[in-house]
Amino acid sequence: LQESVPDWIEAVRAVVDDYADASVELAADFYDAARVAARVTGWFTVPLVGPPPAEKTESSLRWATKDVWPREREQA
Repeated sequence: LQESVPDWIEAVRAVVDDYADASVELAADFYDAARVAARVTGWFTVPLVGPPPAEKTESSLRWATKDVWPREREQA
């Protein structure tokens, strides 16, 4: 089971990245629509951010599954 951890982390990271991209786009669209609805004038571009860094996602996944798979001591 331990051998499956890297593949599992990579698969979940891909899903996290996809959802991050989608949520950024939806949030920007919502903000733009709110500005239009409020009749805000002027030009503004919503800054878009990317998904979380890969190492942040991996460390969160390892923390969340610490009781599922045995881990090396330094990863604890």
